[in-house]
Amino acid sequence: MKPFQVIQHDFIQHIKNSEAKPFAGGIEERRLKIYRELFFNNILGFLSSGFPVLQSLYDEQQWKFLARNFFIEHQCNSPYFIDISKEFVEYLSSEYQLCESDPIFMGELAHYEWLELDVSVRTSNQSVTAWDGHSPITQVQMSDLASLVSYQYPVHQISVDFIPSQASEVVYLVIYRDASDEVNFTLLNAVSAHLLNTIMQQGVVTVDSLSKIMIESMPQLDVKQITESLQQVLKQLLLQQILFPTEE
Repeated sequence: MKPFQVIQHDFIQHIKNSEAKPFAGGIEERRLKIYRELFFNNILGFLSSGFPVLQSLYDEQQWKFLARNFFIEHQCNSPYFIDISKEFVEYLSSEYQLCESDPIFMGELAHYEWLELDVSVRTSNQSVTAWDGHSPITQVQMSDLASLVSYQYPVHQISVDFIPSQASEVVYLVIYRDASDEVNFTLLNAVSAHLLNTIMQQGVVTVDSLSKIMIESMPQLDVKQITESLQQVLKQLLLQQILFPTEE
């Protein structure tokens, strides 16, 4: 008789890919079919709820084919259901080969949709208070519930009515969650993205330090213009709770 671990492995392989891995463990086909459908439908359900925009770009058969390939080919490293979406993004980026029916931007779109989910459940130990809208801003830090990302495609605009066929200029986005637990995004230009990335790298940074950094990185611009623009951008990011004020 085979060791239990071997039987368990064979059973799992059969559940994932019954055509290639028949199971000879003494379980009737009717019951095996129930297990196969249960496991696959769970995966399909998580992918459909986690990637609604990506799913909308496929017909039912194509979407199930993609989900089936993920189910068969990818070895998940996490036992938690919440991580299935992340595993799917990793599968698309490192294992999956694009088919003719796949949009060229599918990897970026999947990452964007996963990030929205990730931010929605992310936890933070930051002890921060939202800016009141009028107090002087001397020092800031980035929220743990915000992520700065860049894409080659305008993933925030993609839908069945807008399917870009080629890359555009780099798109900078911040996906964030506010005090009401609402997940939102904001579109940044390259300068604002550079500013936010600097804050993210510094951790906690004074506005004076940011001014110096931005002035040095853009010597072609007027100093007054830079400092005024910096204040405007910081205020907007603070109001959105992408940034928080801190005391020096």
